[in-house]
Amino acid sequence: MNIWSAFVGLLEQLLLFFSSLTGNMALGIVLFTIAARLFILPLTLSSLRSSRRMQEVQPILKEIQRKYGKDPQRLQEETLRVYREHKINPVGGCLPLLLQLPIFFGVYQAVYHLMVPEQRVNLSAAAAEMLKDERLAQILAAPFFGMDLGMPAFGPNGFAGFAYLILPVLSIVLQLMQQLMATPRVQDPQQKAFTQAMLIMPFVFGYIAFTFPTGAVLYWVISSIIGVIQQYFTSGWGSLANYLRFLPPDNRPAPALSLAPATASQATEAQPETPKVDFWSVMRPLTEAPVESSETAGEEHRAARQHPNPRRRR
Repeated sequence: MNIWSAFVGLLEQLLLFFSSLTGNMALGIVLFTIAARLFILPLTLSSLRSSRRMQEVQPILKEIQRKYGKDPQRLQEETLRVYREHKINPVGGCLPLLLQLPIFFGVYQAVYHLMVPEQRVNLSAAAAEMLKDERLAQILAAPFFGMDLGMPAFGPNGFAGFAYLILPVLSIVLQLMQQLMATPRVQDPQQKAFTQAMLIMPFVFGYIAFTFPTGAVLYWVISSIIGVIQQYFTSGWGSLANYLRFLPPDNRPAPALSLAPATASQATEAQPETPKVDFWSVMRPLTEAPVESSETAGEEHRAARQHPNPRRRR
């Protein structure tokens, strides 16, 4: 037995366990999704904080790029220094997604094995043993709002019905919301172009959702709802407020960031503004010097007249 088969077999057992607790396969998938998100919650929160810090240091990175753009080695050193000082993991934002993707595809295969009678021959030995319980068999046979959780919206038998479109469309909308919330409200042109290019990803996963079993899409929708909630408490509405004008602005003060000795912008701000020097400012000491010396000489002459030298009188 390979690792993937063992992983899918574990997911099959967990789905059957949660379904037996709730008496409903759909609720079992919801509980399983919450448990899976709680399991990766520490990594998810770390990733969200890292993404927020990455957004906050963008002006610093842009200044480093401007100053050391012609020196790749120094540019890399200064960029890594900023990441280290602000505790940023450049690839941290990808880790939760990389963990969720195997679970998503594993749930797809587990639901496919459990919900399609012809595929139950591919169940793991432990899941097949659990399925001998007649109560579990009845739970799997129960529809979810009239939908078969093992049937996709578009499958080998064609279009399953308009009700099967709800979850795939929801998955696209929720993923778009989460991605827009993860990006800052005000972006420079380069970052904005990158964000717009990445908006294609929710539609890619949406296409997959139209062809996956409804039970697997239900897992992805619940996971996306949890992700939107986590994203809101981490970064607020983000750039989603640029598209939905009725959303209130985020009243979150931006943290103070320092560039340290890496760039010249902070040094320029720290130094007082140098006054402009013109020609007469330079020449004034020279023009005023004779006046001061003549006045001093006049005072000395008057003092000599008032107090004559006694040696001269003799």
